[in-house]
Amino acid sequence: MRYGYATISLPTTSLEQAAQVAAAAGFQGLECKLGEAPHAVGSSAEAFLVGNRTTLGLDPAEGHRAARVCAANGLALIGLSPYVSTGDLEHLQRALDVAAAADAPQLRLQGPRPSNDGPGYFQLFDEAVDFVDRAAVLAADYGVRIVVEIHQHTIFPSASLAYRLVSQFDSERVGVIYDVGNMVIEGFEDHRIGTELLGPYLHHVHLKNAVYVPIDDHPDSPVRRHVPRWSPLDDGVVDVQAVLAHLDAVGYTGWVSLEDMSSHRDPVQTLQHNAKVLTAIDAPGWRAGLKATF
Repeated sequence: MRYGYATISLPTTSLEQAAQVAAAAGFQGLECKLGEAPHAVGSSAEAFLVGNRTTLGLDPAEGHRAARVCAANGLALIGLSPYVSTGDLEHLQRALDVAAAADAPQLRLQGPRPSNDGPGYFQLFDEAVDFVDRAAVLAADYGVRIVVEIHQHTIFPSASLAYRLVSQFDSERVGVIYDVGNMVIEGFEDHRIGTELLGPYLHHVHLKNAVYVPIDDHPDSPVRRHVPRWSPLDDGVVDVQAVLAHLDAVGYTGWVSLEDMSSHRDPVQTLQHNAKVLTAIDAPGWRAGLKATF
């Protein structure tokens, strides 16, 4: 395994600063946010998704810049993470133009987000199949693969639902981002089941953590609700050490991108803390020369 950092987690730095701090901490690559995410306004990730200073614009020149910045800091450009709505071929084409300019190996897509007054699952699934089919054909012309992210509040919140989509395609062209933090919120399945099911479609891993906290939105209610919140890597529902050990045991040799959206520390301090956590747990494949002093 190799470890990278997702620039979504560094909203207050420039791309150049993000690359410098990631390399200094021992990470080997960057996964770059591409374009804005208007759907994130009002969400728990708004501070990371809206106004993020590392965001690449939808211009091939931005792809060239990202490639130069990564190369200058000895980092791989792992992939690009745009916010392309299902069916939006124009947006997809612009994202692929940036990916080609950056020589990025993969482009992230998310599934449709169902709503109470919108189309049902089966219609959304058919639309996603058609779109990923078109996306994979376009991406192949650039030597880019499509990776579908397991994500809460989409129709692909679990390994099995993502597999139902990607199993219809060549695993060299279409795969899955296995997001262990998102699955805490929705879609968790035993990691052995999930990774065995995905098999060659397991192309990438996102690593972050979350906790459930009580809220008193209705103080007079007879029940007390708990909701998920992003938490530090070493303090949450995800057993980080066990997850990484499992990935190592099943022979996973791809990238693990840390996508930490916790707010307990400054984002740069969070990155540095996460490097120390990986050192402390002797994470498989982690080669940073840092001492785990907390």
